[in-house]
Amino acid sequence: MKKFFAVITAMICLTGAVFADEVEDLLKEPVGNEIQTIIPEDQHVTNKTAKVRLEYTPLTDEVRLYYTCAAVQFDQGEAMNTALAVLKDFQEKNQYYSYKYMRRDSVKYYKDEKTGFKWAQYFSYVRFQR
Repeated sequence: MKKFFAVITAMICLTGAVFADEVEDLLKEPVGNEIQTIIPEDQHVTNKTAKVRLEYTPLTDEVRLYYTCAAVQFDQGEAMNTALAVLKDFQEKNQYYSYKYMRRDSVKYYKDEKTGFKWAQYFSYVRFQR
């Protein structure tokens, strides 16, 4: 009877050690989930205050596009055209087939605390497909 309990206890300890390694693997940060900030060379902007910035997550093929310019010069049509052109360039450069929007594009207005200027930011969130 004592041998039976000793064998059962040994098996429980062994399985606990095996599952402990798996739990540690699950708690680790996923590899390749870092976000890369990309500033495109060809911005496709006609507005002198406008800037385009991309945040790219390679693991999930997601891109967040930020188009920022002075609020008084902001034109949503120009922002949309610029976003389409920049996303098309990114698609061709990284050999993606197409992309789909993950949510509706949005516009946010804010005031810079340092300079006191009002800015407009157009935001687009897409996922590319291979």
